[in-house]
Amino acid sequence: MNGKEAVWEAVENFRRQYLVGALAHLPVDVFTLAELEFKLDIIPFDDLYEKYEVDAALIQDFSGIYVDAEAYIIWEKGPRWKQRRLRFSVAHELGHYILHREIAAGLKFKSFAEFAVWTKGNHGQQYTLEQTANEFAGRLLVPVERLRAEFETFAQAAKDIIPNWFTNPAMRHAFAERARPVFEVNTQVIEARLDREEIWAEC
Repeated sequence: MNGKEAVWEAVENFRRQYLVGALAHLPVDVFTLAELEFKLDIIPFDDLYEKYEVDAALIQDFSGIYVDAEAYIIWEKGPRWKQRRLRFSVAHELGHYILHREIAAGLKFKSFAEFAVWTKGNHGQQYTLEQTANEFAGRLLVPVERLRAEFETFAQAAKDIIPNWFTNPAMRHAFAERARPVFEVNTQVIEARLDREEIWAEC
């Protein structure tokens, strides 16, 4: 799947189908989505981040998601930034599951390590897969309409007290900090969405 618009369409179709009822709230409950909607086993993996520099990773047969054991243990009460990073990581793996399952199915990986090398490649097709999974996760966790609403509220207050607020990088970061608790993602994810959605480009 190429182009952010195509990924956005996939995300919005996903949202209409799965983020309904008890799941139609923010922050997005990625673990319930993975376990109940897609029947993916959540499997703690010792030192996953240390070994592969990821907090979560699909199993090569797409039957479950490995999560870094330490990050999973502290999910309920550990540092918020780690919780947010894990939320994005699981959403990223759901992106791979939705967008790339058919591609991977034909490749017959012999081990998780081999699969990890393929998914984390830094060039060609693999890099495109990572980009699209990131775009999926970002759009899923930070719905554009809610982001625009938060931005409009912030803009109304800012323009009355700070001249040229829109060209001030510190104000852009301040908005991301303020919006962070709504979406429960780290600040850099919100700043990336401001760019990707063309709401507030980096100065």
